[in-house]
Amino acid sequence: MVTDIFIGDIPLVDGVIQQVILLPEQVKIYFQTEQGISIIFSLEQVAAVWDRRSAGQEIGGMRTVPWSRTEAPIRDYLLAQVEQGELSEEWLSSLSMYSFVSSWGDHSILDIVASEIRTQRQ
Repeated sequence: MVTDIFIGDIPLVDGVIQQVILLPEQVKIYFQTEQGISIIFSLEQVAAVWDRRSAGQEIGGMRTVPWSRTEAPIRDYLLAQVEQGELSEEWLSSLSMYSFVSSWGDHSILDIVASEIRTQRQ
């Protein structure tokens, strides 16, 4: 049975990303907490993904920032997508970057630029 849950209620620290599935404009992340609870993160209206071999890695947490507060190379990439007609300015304004951070340092192992994240308990 799958039930929606609030992301703030999920104990992320020392949980493991089990699988990342890329779909058109959507990313599904299968995650297991340290307590063995299975969670699905569904990111909607995805504009970009940077995966650094995240499957099988423990995370130390997750950061969320508006696209405009991301690092310069990511902002430049997104603005180039607008200039090329791949993204609309309206869509761009709705985007945030969701970063899953390694438990072994403060570096990101999975960054996803999307307009929405939903969480479900499996």
